[in-house]
Amino acid sequence: MRYVIIYLLSVHIAFSAFAQKGGNDSSQASVDTVSSAWRFEADIYYYVLPHEKNTSTLIGYADHKSLHLEARYNYEDVKTASLFVGYSFEAGHKLKLTITPMIGSVFGNTNGFVSGLEASLKWKKLDFYTESEYVFDLAGKENDFFYSWTELAITPFTNFRTGISGSRTRLFHSTLEVQKGLFMEYSFWKLTAGVHYFNPFSDEYFVIATLAFEF
Repeated sequence: MRYVIIYLLSVHIAFSAFAQKGGNDSSQASVDTVSSAWRFEADIYYYVLPHEKNTSTLIGYADHKSLHLEARYNYEDVKTASLFVGYSFEAGHKLKLTITPMIGSVFGNTNGFVSGLEASLKWKKLDFYTESEYVFDLAGKENDFFYSWTELAITPFTNFRTGISGSRTRLFHSTLEVQKGLFMEYSFWKLTAGVHYFNPFSDEYFVIATLAFEF
């Protein structure tokens, strides 16, 4: 009888320990799921301008499921910040389309309201990305303007992406309406470093060094 009681106690202790471990794993999985529901990214674009003072653009992203939040500095204009809220829509599997319409405000050297759109299309190793916006300047309708950034790229090797890009921006003075160039990016760990070379072999050339960090 004593051995039966000892056996039953041993089974009870082992079962309790297993149940407790399973409960801890379940709780940890729940915490991990909640924390992974948010995605954050911080980007810096450093403009090397041969005929003007170098400048930089800062961009922060926060995504929760389909909700998209974004903050920028020196994007619409120098010494100007902007805040956005948007919602992402996705479609397709092999050919994946993502569209994120946004609305926001601009304040600083330029003040106003802005409507924007970010979109990407991916198929195998090819992808197309574009972001555009229209700023409604409170100083007057004649100061309203349109911005855009577009990339057509290929990822021939793991973590390496390259292609052509186009941009229309107010960050510097240029006789060209649209800036055209080449770029390449390399990703490692949670970082992505890149270089954009716009208007190559011309007097209007400039370089953008980029660094993105996901967390």
